[in-house]
Amino acid sequence: MSKHDTIMTNLASRHEVLLPLLEGNPIHYLDIPFYGNVGDLLIMQGTLSFLQKYRLLVTRLGMYFNYSPTWANKGDVVLFQGGGNFGDIYGPFQGFRERVIAALPNNRIVILPQSMHFSDPDKFKDCCKLLSRHPDLHICVRDTESEEMARQMTPHVYLLPDMAHQLWPIQHTSASVDKLLNLRRRDSEARMPINNLGDTFDWEDLVGKNWAFFLSQIAERSIYHAHRLGLNKPLANLEARLWIDQAERFANQAVSLFSRYECVESDRLHAHILSCLLSIPNRISDNSYGKNKRYITNWTVDSPLVTLAESSNKNS
Repeated sequence: MSKHDTIMTNLASRHEVLLPLLEGNPIHYLDIPFYGNVGDLLIMQGTLSFLQKYRLLVTRLGMYFNYSPTWANKGDVVLFQGGGNFGDIYGPFQGFRERVIAALPNNRIVILPQSMHFSDPDKFKDCCKLLSRHPDLHICVRDTESEEMARQMTPHVYLLPDMAHQLWPIQHTSASVDKLLNLRRRDSEARMPINNLGDTFDWEDLVGKNWAFFLSQIAERSIYHAHRLGLNKPLANLEARLWIDQAERFANQAVSLFSRYECVESDRLHAHILSCLLSIPNRISDNSYGKNKRYITNWTVDSPLVTLAESSNKNS
């Protein structure tokens, strides 16, 4: 086994620490990513793989806009999707998480591995105050900086790698025919100014022009309004399952794309993780607030396939 293989196998095994928190209880898996960020779709795939592997009982699936905490019964465990939306960049997701936690003080809450970032100190303090009231809140984080923040919210903190590592290993779907895939963020986390990105690729180029993705945007609005009218509970799981099937197709398209290249350069964390899952050499620069560097330093820096690029651009 190569050094890279050993690192990746070890990362996938680390999530077993979660089993005592989840086994034997009905699980509500929430914050399912109903959008086209392939990184979050890979996290979801890895989470579902983990839940299936250990035969954990998932009774409810929910997105941030179609779930009510009144649906949770005594003994149900609320399991939140991991990723990088814990903080004040992505308000609707953080707001949903805080509302559910506040509404369910008697249910165990488990937040899968997250990178935390608050640009507003007051919002961080408010979050700490709210979450610290919950007696059975368990927060998993992807780096030591997030670990320090989470310990101000709960004593139950776990330093763990991203759930997408549950997909290890992913087999190439084709032979490499191109040299370099240059995948760059075009959103608020981009470190390099968007107008200077040049000839680059991002997840939206893979997903955003897809007819199925366009239909999902229409479906989101319909589901949201049905939920507000109290009509959605019987259909919520079906809605999530239909989206999960489509999301898997989007993730498979990303695997097919990456398989064509000999190496990857990116400032997206899951371009790095997907490259590692496919054993493709990758050179990764940071996002706007240091998430990528924090993650690689904690988990994958020793892989011979990984290079952490030091950016001279100081924009944040």
